[in-house]
Amino acid sequence: MRKKIGNKVLILGGGRWGQITYNNLLNENFIGTLQIVSKSLELRNSILKKKNIKVQRVLNYKRIKNYNLISICKNNVTKIQYLKKLNNFKNILVIEKPVIVKRNINSFLSSFYKKNFYVSLPWFFETKIKSKLDKFINTNPIKNIKFIWFDCSEKKHGLLKKFDKDIFYTEDIFSHIFSILYNKKTNSKKLRFLSFHIKNNIEYLSFEYNKIRIDLECSNKINKKIKKIVFNGNKKKIGYIKILDKCFYTNDSKKKNKMKFHKKSDALKLQYKYLLKNKNLLVFKNLGSKQILYQNSLYKFCKKSLI
Repeated sequence: MRKKIGNKVLILGGGRWGQITYNNLLNENFIGTLQIVSKSLELRNSILKKKNIKVQRVLNYKRIKNYNLISICKNNVTKIQYLKKLNNFKNILVIEKPVIVKRNINSFLSSFYKKNFYVSLPWFFETKIKSKLDKFINTNPIKNIKFIWFDCSEKKHGLLKKFDKDIFYTEDIFSHIFSILYNKKTNSKKLRFLSFHIKNNIEYLSFEYNKIRIDLECSNKINKKIKKIVFNGNKKKIGYIKILDKCFYTNDSKKKNKMKFHKKSDALKLQYKYLLKNKNLLVFKNLGSKQILYQNSLYKFCKKSLI
């Protein structure tokens, strides 16, 4: 067994995502101590791989300085409340997405950028999918990319998904879409929202990024599960990437080439390893700042579009 490094990690929240984060980080050699804080978590009904742990019911703010990283896995309102209370935390603080700041966005971003704070964006670390997307864009005259993103509340990782009722599903998954599109070449490009509407419980969003029109068709209210990225040229389908839980498929219509790739479920783990090892964090920080900014704009845009 490899010797563990003494990083101490604290997870705030015992809901589905807090438990998934705990399981992903359990028994990793770069973490020495892993603690979870939750008022309501019942171990016998949990999906935690380790059932004999001691759950901390109340956060002791006097002891947080001992942790190398704190991860906030709560709903949007509680996340913002925790951020205010943890404002003086010196080490790494990770906020589980989406982060929707409804007031004083500029001052929030300024504070976020100055501190050692990050947004949890695991799709940024799905390197195989991102590299295939970049290859489609760099080798073809892409005019439009369409994301088809249907999800339902069926059990995954052993627990039913509980979607945030205070936001649209478009807002919930926007950080995934943006994380996949974002790279070093496009980090200075501006995003412009074009339209948003809902029809038959399906949400439709259009925006422009890097001179490409991006369309999102999504829903969490239909008994349907599919994740697909379709690439189009001038009235011509160029290819697609179909994403499944354990693998993904690429289809290049031009080359008439179909390929299957195994998809490792380690993107979340890679993210925390990346942060704790203090690799080139500037790119990830820039991605988080842009995501917060666009998430705030998207919140206003969706709300205004349906008035």
